[in-house]
Amino acid sequence: MFKITPDPSATSSAETIDPQAADRAFAHYDLGPHHRPKSPRAYPMPPSKSREEALVNAYSVLQSAAATAYEHADNQTGSSRQVAMGIVHLIELARRWVDSVLDEQPDAVTN
Repeated sequence: MFKITPDPSATSSAETIDPQAADRAFAHYDLGPHHRPKSPRAYPMPPSKSREEALVNAYSVLQSAAATAYEHADNQTGSSRQVAMGIVHLIELARRWVDSVLDEQPDAVTN
């Protein structure tokens, strides 16, 4: 079977981009020459009354992340499943660390 394939263009795609269109796109998405991705600190954290409350909130977030990772791993096979289960194990390790801090005596936790 003969399939007609067009010849590739003589110029690369970077050479055919209109520089003004590119500048407008960068400006629209605020991706100027000095663009830096937002750091995690750019998103405000909810206020916590104590370290213990902050740890309880972190534990809750880790529980949600673990449930999401488990669900994702159940839908995967092969190496993709192994990667997803690796994430689950890292989340479980973080939950154990938070548990160990929460299980300490109340006088060891300071505000």
